[in-house]
Amino acid sequence: MDLPRDEQEAFGLSSSAAGDLWVITVAGELDFTTLDPLERARAEALRTHSGPIAFDLSGVGFCDSSLLNLLLLTRRQRRVLLIGVTRQTQRLLDVTGTASVFEQYATVPDAVAGRAPLIALD
Repeated sequence: MDLPRDEQEAFGLSSSAAGDLWVITVAGELDFTTLDPLERARAEALRTHSGPIAFDLSGVGFCDSSLLNLLLLTRRQRRVLLIGVTRQTQRLLDVTGTASVFEQYATVPDAVAGRAPLIALD
């Protein structure tokens, strides 16, 4: 999915199939003012892909509850995997008690191969 030039400068976003997963890769800072492109990528993934959706967050420097809300909403509709969760993002998940509701993997290849997750579901 291509973003308008001004949104590309705020952060990076790409999405593609990887095995049976649809991977949305995000980089930069995410909050309620920058979340629209990710929401559009999520909606497109839900419309066009029937399998699990993985969010590669390894490039996320900052996120707030806006990202968490989007992940939880997605989880209501589809299996959600988190990849490369940064320390700051992990703190958000831990503080809100939601870390254990998402499978977490170190890398996209680990998730595609179905290796044991770093954090498994409760």
